[in-house]
Amino acid sequence: MVDVLNRSEAEKIRFAVIETKFGWLGLISRECKLLRLIKPLESRNIALENLKVMLPESACESLDSFGDLPERLRRYFEGERVSFEDVPLDLSGYGGFQARAVMAAKQIPYGSVVTYAQLARMAGAEKAARAAGQAMARNRTPIIVPCHRVVRADGQVGGFAWGKHWKTELLALEGIATLPSALNIRVSRGPGNDLI
Repeated sequence: MVDVLNRSEAEKIRFAVIETKFGWLGLISRECKLLRLIKPLESRNIALENLKVMLPESACESLDSFGDLPERLRRYFEGERVSFEDVPLDLSGYGGFQARAVMAAKQIPYGSVVTYAQLARMAGAEKAARAAGQAMARNRTPIIVPCHRVVRADGQVGGFAWGKHWKTELLALEGIATLPSALNIRVSRGPGNDLI
């Protein structure tokens, strides 16, 4: 990440580490927009080590620069229904469709799931389910952009950057224990024998 920042951009980077029920989370922002969220880790020191490899030397630790986001994340990991729709994101580095897919996924409500094909339609590209999956794999801000709520059409969870066990755990935290019933769709074959 440091390589893509010029000096003036690097000076605007803020980071914080917060404790949640699931572990220590890392946050990075640029110009008051969330740039990255690091998965919960075992200790503050491990979370800091993971953050520091991504940060320029001029980055400042500042919990206050994240407003009420740390508290909302703590509440989310306690199992409380929390919305992150208003959290501003730094979308630099995302291509056009990736940015649209990220913003579309950000609108998926707590406790709901959509398929990769449904997300592609939400992002304006009806036949781009695979690209929607790739966009979610590159999502830098899981939870805020709830890519764990995007699943396969066959009722399986699909991939997740933090690992499938995290995806399953986050879905369970939101009250989704079984995907086929949560999807409320009948799995069928479309043209070309693809699952839809």
